[in-house]
Formats: sequence, structure tokens, C-alpha cells
Amino acid sequence: MRQKIWFDYPVYDDEGNPIKDRYGKTKTEPKESKARVQFKANIVKDAKGEEKRTSVEVDLPTSFNPAVGAGYEYTDNDGNTTTGTLISKDEAINLAGTKVYYRTVYCDG
Repeated sequence: MRQKIWFDYPVYDDEGNPIKDRYGKTKTEPKESKARVQFKANIVKDAKGEEKRTSVEVDLPTSFNPAVGAGYEYTDNDGNTTTGTLISKDEAINLAGTKVYYRTVYCDG
């Protein structure tokens, strides 16, 4: 995983509630992670069971777990910037289900 990706995480106040701007939209801050980004056309099912078309597949380390619907930004080696939202997540786990090896997230782009 030699590439970098930034996902938007919500900002929380002291009580654990998300901070909202004057329009009612949740404030976010970008957090960086190592990643392996591939541009692949996939059709995946989201949490509601709807089929969605995705064009970006991102492998993330286990310590980084963005929420479904989070925005992302990725800059490739040529300097092209890609932005979009996270559609679905998948985890590679061991047979007992006790350890996550890595996460694969599917995003539109």
C-alpha cells in the first residue's frame, strides 16, 4: 500500500454530537490513510440491498474504517484528483471471524 487517500470524517463536540454548520450540514475534516487504489467497474449491493455501479476499489488497512457515505479524495501518480463517495465496504477476515486482515471499500468516482 504505497498510495494515499483522504476520507472525510465528521467533527464532534465535547458531548460526542456532530458539529453542524449554519445550514445544518455536518462539518468534516479529511483524514489520510495508506491505500491501494484500483479503477475497476463493479456492481455491488449496498446496505439496503440496492445494486450500485462503482468505479473505484480501495484496499485499506484495518486501523482505518470510514463510514458508508463518507466523501473521499485521491490523487494518482500523474497528479489527477478523483473525488466521490463511499458506496459499500467489505472485509477480509480469518475463518474464525476474529481478525480483519484488510478492508475493501467500493466508491463512485
